[in-house]
Formats: sequence, C-alpha cells, structure tokens
Amino acid sequence: MKDNLEQLVRDKRTQFDDKTPDEKVWRKIAKDLEGKQNYIWLWKVAAIIFFAMSVLLALKVDFTSEPLMAKSTNAQQSEFEAVETFYFDMISEKKSLIYDFEERNKAIDQDFEQDLQKLDAMYQVLKEELVRNPSKKVVDALILNLLVRIDILNEQLQDLDTDDDVDEGSSSKEVNA
Repeated sequence: MKDNLEQLVRDKRTQFDDKTPDEKVWRKIAKDLEGKQNYIWLWKVAAIIFFAMSVLLALKVDFTSEPLMAKSTNAQQSEFEAVETFYFDMISEKKSLIYDFEERNKAIDQDFEQDLQKLDAMYQVLKEELVRNPSKKVVDALILNLLVRIDILNEQLQDLDTDDDVDEGSSSKEVNA
C-alpha cells in the first residue's frame, strides 16, 4: 500500500506543483508564529542560566568562602611549599654526604660552595618577588633554582666519588708493590 501511495504521488506531482495555499492559511501561520516568538527570549534566558549553572557546578565554585582567585593562590602556595620542602630535604641530604667526604680529608672544590651561595641569594630575591607578585613564572624560577642546586651537588658528589675510587685504586697498587 505504501508503494502505491508513493507511485500516486510521483505520478500526480506535476498537478500539485502549481497549487499554492490560500492567503488565509498564510495569515493563520504567521499569527501562530508571532504568538510563539514572544516566548523565544524566555527560552534564550533559560538556556543561558542553565549553561552558567552547569559551568559553575563543573568548576565546583564555592561562593560562601574566599574568592576563586584567593583559593587558587592558596592552593598554589601550599603546593609550592610541599615541593620546596621536598627539594630542601634532598639538598640537605646531598650536602651532608659531601661534608662526610670532607671529614675524611678529601679536598672539596670551593667553587661549588660559591655557586651554592649565589643560588641561595637568587632564591631569596625570588621568594621576595613571589610575596610581592605571586605568579607561576616566579614559582617556576624558584623550582629551577632548587633543581640547579641539586645538579651542582650531584656533580660534586660524583667528582668526590670518582676521586675516592682513584685514591683507593692507587693505594691498593702501593700495597701490592
């Protein structure tokens, strides 16, 4: 039956193409559309409110406590403090290893001490800048400073370790001779 209807429509299509609806029909359609357009602005406002609430819920914004910027800064500050503590512990551990070498009468390169002092002075300046102007760039510079210190300490430990291996090798040769 569906095929018969489709065939009928195809056969009679040319007869329907020249027909247009009456002017009364167009006026009724226009009147119905005008009444519905009065509520379109209401749907637009509802959509905007829904979108804004969705974004706020997605970000989990809490309007009852501190402003969003302050929360972000506090979170960054506590995160940085944790990283800073971790690196300071690592630096302290490496320094104690180096000073253990010094106690065993090993010569320690004094240039590395000066480099560490310069890095410490730069670190203090950066900390003051962080207080005046908290930004990710300053935090990154502080972390980079700590990483450079660790790298210098690692190089010094490696130099002392290779010197220690060379000294042990030469003393064992003397004993064998």
